[in-house]
Amino acid sequence: MSASPLASRSLTILASAFLGFDGAALAGLGWWTGRTALVVMGLVLFLASGLVLASWRRHLRRIAEIAAARRDLREETEAVRKLLNG
Repeated sequence: MSASPLASRSLTILASAFLGFDGAALAGLGWWTGRTALVVMGLVLFLASGLVLASWRRHLRRIAEIAAARRDLREETEAVRKLLNG
C-alpha cells in the first residue's frame, strides 16, 4: 500500500529542504574556511535537492500514466464482457 499524497509530498519537501540546507551550509563553511573541496561538495548537495524534487514530479507523472492505463484496460475489459455476454 502506498503512502497518502500529502505524506509523500511532505516527506519529499522535507528531504529536499534538508539536503538543500546541508549543501548551502557546507558550501558556506567551505567558502569561509577557504576549502574548495567543501564548496564543491556543498554545491553538489544543493543541486541534488533540486533533483529530488524533479524525480518526485516525474514519479507523480508516471503514477498518473499508470492509473490512466488501468482505467483504459478496465473499460476495454468491460466492453469485451458485454460483447461476449450479448
